This record gives sequence, C-alpha cells and structure tokens, in this order.
Amino acid sequence: MKRIFALSLPLLVSATAFGGAFTLGDLVVVTVGNGSGLNGNATAGALYEYSTAGSLVQTINLPTAASGANYALTFSGSATSEGFLHLSTDGNYLTLAGYNAAPGTTSPQSSAASAINRVVGLVAIATGNINTTTALGDAYSGSNIRSAFSTDGINLWTTGNAGSGLGSTAGNRYTTTGSSTSTQLNSTTSNNRVGNIFNGQLYTSASSGTFLGVGTVGTGAPTTSGQTLTLLPGMPTSGTHSPYDFWFRDANTLYVADDGAVGAGGGIQKWTFDGTTWTLQYTLLNNGTTTTGCRGLIGEVDGSGNTDLFATTSISSTANTLIEVVDTGASASPTVIATAPTGDAFRGVALLVPEPGSFALAGLGLLVLAACKRWRR
Repeated sequence: MKRIFALSLPLLVSATAFGGAFTLGDLVVVTVGNGSGLNGNATAGALYEYSTAGSLVQTINLPTAASGANYALTFSGSATSEGFLHLSTDGNYLTLAGYNAAPGTTSPQSSAASAINRVVGLVAIATGNINTTTALGDAYSGSNIRSAFSTDGINLWTTGNAGSGLGSTAGNRYTTTGSSTSTQLNSTTSNNRVGNIFNGQLYTSASSGTFLGVGTVGTGAPTTSGQTLTLLPGMPTSGTHSPYDFWFRDANTLYVADDGAVGAGGGIQKWTFDGTTWTLQYTLLNNGTTTTGCRGLIGEVDGSGNTDLFATTSISSTANTLIEVVDTGASASPTVIATAPTGDAFRGVALLVPEPGSFALAGLGLLVLAACKRWRR
C-alpha cells in the first residue's frame, strides 16, 4: 500500500491540468522523446515519477500546444544540455524550461527568442497542474535555455546560452511567472548550464573559458543586472571539465555531475570546503580507467547520515539511466533505478524532499518526510 502525502495549496497563477498529485519522497525525471529517436528538432517531453525503488508511479505529458494563457513546452531532442529539473525552495513546484514550439519544429534552439519564446514551466506538487504562462521573448536567442529555478512559484531564475552576437540574451536571468521579458544578471561567462539556490545564494555551473565548475551569481538571490560570477575557490580554471547539475549536501559539501571523460573528471565529483578552498575529494563512478558520466543530479541525507545521490547518466543520448549511488567512498557502486524508454532520453531529475537549507514543505517536517520515504522503501 502506498501512502500519499499531497499538499493542499492553490496554484498562484493560471494552469492547465495534465496529471495528478505527486508523492513526497519520489523521484521525478524529465523524459524527452516519443520512442522514434531524437534529433535537433522540437520534441515532446514528459515527467516520469518513480518511487526510489524504481516503480513508475505516473507520467505527466508536457504541453505541446498553446491553451488559454499557457504555451507549449518542448525541447530540442538532441540537446543534452537541456531539460534540468528543480524543486522550488518552498517545496510546492517543480521547475523546468523549454520552447514554445510544436513538435517537429526545426532546431528551436537556433531561433530568435522573439520568434520562438523560451518557456518556463511550473508544475504543482499538490495537483500535477502545469503552468506555462511564462514565455520570454528576450532570452537565449540562437541557443539553448537549460534550467529554471523558483523560490515560491513567482520569482524565477533561468540559465542558458545565446548565439553569436546575442550575448545580451544569455547567462543567468531573472523574471516572474507570467512575464514575457527578463533581466540578465551577468554579462560575463554567459554560457551557463544549471542554476540553483542553496541557503539563499544563487549558484550556477558553466564550462566556458576559465569557469569550469560551480560559482556564485552576485550575493543572495539577485534580481538586477550587473552581478558578478565568481567561481568557487579551488574549482578548475583549465582543462576539459564538463560540469552540469550540482547538489549541496551542506554548506561544506558539494556534489557535481560531470559528463566528461575519465581524465576530465567525468562522474559525480565530491568537493569539500575548509573555510577557504574547495577541494576535490574523489569522483564517484570514475575508477581512473572507465567512468559513467552524469548530467542530472539530486541527493538527500538518509536517516543514518549517509549521502544518497540520484543521477541521470550520459551513456548515450538515446539509452541512458536513472541511478542511485550511496556515497560510502570513492569506490561506491551505482544501482540502476530505471532506464529511459527506447528512443527517448532522461534529462533532469528532482527528489520531492526539500534541499538542505530550504524551507520545510508546507508544514510537513523533514523528519516526517524522511520517515515516510524509508517506510515505503
């Protein structure tokens, strides 16, 4: 028997119903494709909800056409840098980003944002309702929108890149739900990958120039332009590193998903902070000869104090997996939770338990959530 603890909170803005309430403690994965293989054209996506034991709970299809105030939300099928997923700080929404483009539209990522808007999706945990009223005409022209994050379902931060000569539309950006315009927070290191907020601070990952890891964007959760991107001290400034998603276990422990080669740190990197410098302790899934590169990443601390990580692998664009790794040391082995359907691909992953340092979920304590999750397993 499965116990479902659903939040009873109203959506703040117009939404279209596509699914049902999520189960706290489950995993949700962005899945791109329709089973026929992936290319660079606009492709439908869905949210697959899994128990941590690997049982498929539900599938919620993302909208492929406008409906009322809501827009389509599709992806570039072969763009592995897209489709990252986050749980909002208040625990009430999942957030992701894509394009207002019908499936089959040629290379939506190469379009001007004014022609094919970049869309942010908010998915209510309590109901499964999807809000795609945020369609930006000034963001990520000529390239990919990659991730979106919210604190409360209203304030939104996005990350991505832009085409040549269009740098003013790139980088980390701020907007609000239902808006059509956004504010560029930073004008340097604008080819950014995944953004997230931990302990009130906005962070971003990038693999551009000498910014090859995770860094801060200004101070706190900025909403105005002129912010400075600062690479965390100790992170690499040269080489062929390829960081994507990241997760803070606490203020002094950071895990980074990297889809690079063995020698470039591919796998899941564990970094620790001594008050001055971040130091790479080891890279999970990388034995120095072979590696399993990862892109999506989330984690939790279990009842015994162990770090429990969940990641989407980059085995290939059409046959990747959702895995679990309990960090017992550098040689820890992964367990496959689920495999992407043939012809489709997993992208971002979220765990329906708040991040460390975030607010509790609508009156439910973290201990209750953890106990519920472990009971189900």
